Amino acid sequence: MPGNQQTLSTTLRQEQQLSARQLQSLELLNLPALELEERLTQELAANPLLEAEVQSEPVELPAQPEAPEKEDESTLDERAVENEEWADELPMPPGTGEAGFTNEENDFMLNSLSDAPTLQEQLFSELATCDATPEVRRLAEEIIGSIDDTGYFRSTPADLAMSENAELADAEAALKLVQSFDPPGVGCRDLAECLKLQLERTGELTPLYREILDHHLEEIARNHLPQLARTLRISLEELNRCLARLRRLNPYPGSALAPEHADFVMPEVSIVRGADGEYEVAPRRNGMPRLFLAERYLKLLETPDLPAADKAYLRDKLQQARELMRALDLRQSTIVRIAGVIVATQRDFLDNGVAALKPLTMKQAGEMLELHETTVSRAVANKYVETPQGIFPFKFFFTAGFTGEDGTAVSNRAVMEKIKELIDKENPAKPLSDEQLAQMLKAGGLAVARRTVAKYREGMNIPSSSLRRKHM
Repeated sequence: MPGNQQTLSTTLRQEQQLSARQLQSLELLNLPALELEERLTQELAANPLLEAEVQSEPVELPAQPEAPEKEDESTLDERAVENEEWADELPMPPGTGEAGFTNEENDFMLNSLSDAPTLQEQLFSELATCDATPEVRRLAEEIIGSIDDTGYFRSTPADLAMSENAELADAEAALKLVQSFDPPGVGCRDLAECLKLQLERTGELTPLYREILDHHLEEIARNHLPQLARTLRISLEELNRCLARLRRLNPYPGSALAPEHADFVMPEVSIVRGADGEYEVAPRRNGMPRLFLAERYLKLLETPDLPAADKAYLRDKLQQARELMRALDLRQSTIVRIAGVIVATQRDFLDNGVAALKPLTMKQAGEMLELHETTVSRAVANKYVETPQGIFPFKFFFTAGFTGEDGTAVSNRAVMEKIKELIDKENPAKPLSDEQLAQMLKAGGLAVARRTVAKYREGMNIPSSSLRRKHM
């Protein structure tokens, strides 16, 4: 009986270990490159059996990684060889290799960017040189602190005076002072005031512009230009000239000095054309350290007089390190295999662009790779691939589609591209309706319903035909 319990306990422990290993593999598979880099940094800090070596030069990568060999624990040399082979599949650190920048150059560029003044810093600098009463200066400081990144002051002098226990006249003077600063339009409370401040700065704020901005912005947004011209008692040509000038103004005066929150895209793989003219998949090195097992601790484990507690600790960390390395290897090989499906199914896209994109679902990709659809979904989430046509999210390639009259499969992204192409070529004075677009697609062999055309057009943020019409 005790023997059976021990066997059951061992089996349960193995199943738990297997589940933990699978969980880690799925977790790493789901991480985009930047988050994976952070995760590896944490693992390196927590596990003494893991060491990292940063690559300073670009490494020639194979088109397809070979399947990892089973680990042979007989000698340390064989472990080292395996780690070297596995490490070659890891991505490169940022700022070296393909980009051609050293870490020092990257630091210099980042520091240079951070030295640029913010909008608030520039406004405070201008305030310091102004001749104003202490009270107006104090209120101006409050206004500057409340201005958002677009340059707008989302309050009123009355509210400011109340909250600061100040005179309304001082609050109004403070706002007028801030609105005299650069960039022109800063401190505005709405779009109309923003544009008026800019025209006022250049001496162009005529009664006509004031009337348009104070009372007719909604009509402009609705594209009711002939009616507006009649209301203003001017020609349509003169109204179009006024609108052309307004379009050259900046509706967000603070945007040029606002801090940037750019999302850095790090492709996991590149699809490149090989010497034989065929497309191949090459893994990218995007900032990942080169991982290997710490040889000094491996040797320490073989020391006969090592205390049992220390040996147990190191063995546990060794197992964690190996499982992490296996999970990373599985992550990369899965992503590369999925990119291989793109190569196999999207040759026309790689040659000719989005208009040639073929329908492909994650279920179909999973069947081709003998993977579950959810595994494919995890593998492509928030990840990018570099192609001859540019950098795209992996999910870009997984789209439903239509079958043309000639039996050719066309992705819905290709249909959207065709709709955009037709709209780009339309007569601005007589823009194409959704029904006309549907008829033109049908004439080209694609039977797409009008409501589907409307959905795709709206998905591309293209206005309706009535709003696209240019009044001459």
